[in-house]
Amino acid sequence: MNCSCGAAPVVALKVRLSRDELPCAKCGGQIVIDKMKAPREAMHALRRWVDEAFAIETLWFASGDYADWAKAELDNPKSKIVKLGLEVAKKVPNAWLIWETHAGARQAVDKYLDHCPICRDPSEPTGLQPAFGLGCAKCRVAGSAV
Repeated sequence: MNCSCGAAPVVALKVRLSRDELPCAKCGGQIVIDKMKAPREAMHALRRWVDEAFAIETLWFASGDYADWAKAELDNPKSKIVKLGLEVAKKVPNAWLIWETHAGARQAVDKYLDHCPICRDPSEPTGLQPAFGLGCAKCRVAGSAV
């Protein structure tokens, strides 16, 4: 399903199976990256984040050898990939970095974003899809409210 928000989609910086689309945090549809309107520098940063985040997520998901390193990169608010995502979220109009905890098969996690992982302030309702329903507008980070 394509995004139905017209000129005002809310870009969810979240790794997907395709590196060509990102979810809209408002309607839940797909946003084709090549059709997005943003400054050239922002689009280059976005493409770089998509490629790097996709690669690291793939290592976490599919590789026993690099899974621990990849999980640490994805879950560390000070890692290079998270810092790049935060930079993109501030440069691309209406973009939010989606925070997800990467658990192992036998590890239970609290999937709700109670506090911002960047500034540690309490999360507030974002008004977006429930999967992105809590967040920190100051840091442009959103996570699950369900």
